[in-house]
Amino acid sequence: MKKILCILIVACCLPVIAAAADNNVALADSAYEREHYQEALQRYLYEVKNHGTSSDLFYNIGNTYYRMCDNTHAILYYERALQLDPSNSDARENLDFVREKAHISEDTGASFFSDFFESLVRRESSNTWAVIAAVSFILFLAAVALYLFVDQVALRKIGFFGGGVLLLATVLAVASALYLYSQTKNQTQAIVMVPSSTLSTAPHAPSAREVAFSLAQGHKVLIQDSVVNNSGVTTQKWYRVETADDRSAWINAADIEKI
Repeated sequence: MKKILCILIVACCLPVIAAAADNNVALADSAYEREHYQEALQRYLYEVKNHGTSSDLFYNIGNTYYRMCDNTHAILYYERALQLDPSNSDARENLDFVREKAHISEDTGASFFSDFFESLVRRESSNTWAVIAAVSFILFLAAVALYLFVDQVALRKIGFFGGGVLLLATVLAVASALYLYSQTKNQTQAIVMVPSSTLSTAPHAPSAREVAFSLAQGHKVLIQDSVVNNSGVTTQKWYRVETADDRSAWINAADIEKI
């Protein structure tokens, strides 16, 4: 009886919680439109902390930070929006715009065809690609049935060649869905948050001979390894990271924030 009562109480409270969340977002949107960006930011961040995340919510936070002239946090939240939904074209366009404005290049050195196919895959979400894969597979089975059970030569040819095309489409759609899903679970990317971070060839504060290179705020890095240094007075965590141009070194964990 107590369990049933608890379930009923939760069920009654859920609509109230949802309405409060929607009202808070509406108030945040209103504050943004009135150019009260600090209020809008506080409400958006409250929403993230108390009601969960979404690509659109991170996108709104990125826009708010940009309006507050904080390009670094804008980049961070556009990246977070894309991590949840790589097909968020608005977040992608704004991210490219802010990077260009901040003179931050993220050229990975990939070929034109690799960039083209990745941009093509990112046009849709992982769920959409999964649906395309399911539909393609069902049509593939229909094409196989057409080839096996129909006597007309023309229809059998359609079933044979159409089945091959549909099987290829199924495989590509599944691969696209898995790739985008893996991107949403990727916890190894981070953004440099300090004005300038000096990277070291060893996992500690570098001496003059150990300086590898420096990165300005807003740059994205890939985390490869981590080490915690205990000096007896302070404890510091260092990450081994790789940049878009394939340089690798150690960076103080306090200088970056994971996407």
